[in-house]
Amino acid sequence: MITEKVYIETQLETLTTFGVRLDTGEQVFIPSKIVKKHNILEEQTRELVILPNAHSSDSTPWRAVGVSISDTCETPRDVDPTPRVQLAKLEDRVMDYFSEDEDKQYPHSAPALADALGVDGLHMQQTLSHMHNAGEMAKAQVFAKGTQDKASVVLWAPDILWFSA
Repeated sequence: MITEKVYIETQLETLTTFGVRLDTGEQVFIPSKIVKKHNILEEQTRELVILPNAHSSDSTPWRAVGVSISDTCETPRDVDPTPRVQLAKLEDRVMDYFSEDEDKQYPHSAPALADALGVDGLHMQQTLSHMHNAGEMAKAQVFAKGTQDKASVVLWAPDILWFSA
């Protein structure tokens, strides 16, 4: 058994495939089982494990029995790498929080939302303000006394209808 680089020349409809060793130019038979398992395509250069082909004429002296470990570790050129998982934007997480459970479908304060979503209060306040300015979040300011300059509590909800009884 040896490992050699093989240029994939021809692939039949049955996925039986033939390639050429790059070092000697000799033909290599690649069974369809290996082609399917390792996604081998025409015009690729792959590193294959080969043996002398006892079942062939002199025109195909080699038979592939597998793909080398170094070849399987490489990302094939025709496959896009898996994208990185990205944490959902805080705006999306806020909206999901309001919609995921009936017990949470009431107006919340910014500190309560920050605690529930595990973010700092300032970041939550800024996000809610941006959402409010964009028309994505309704805001209610509650004053305990008519003489107050600043609201006692500010509540947030996805829609103004959440504030009516």
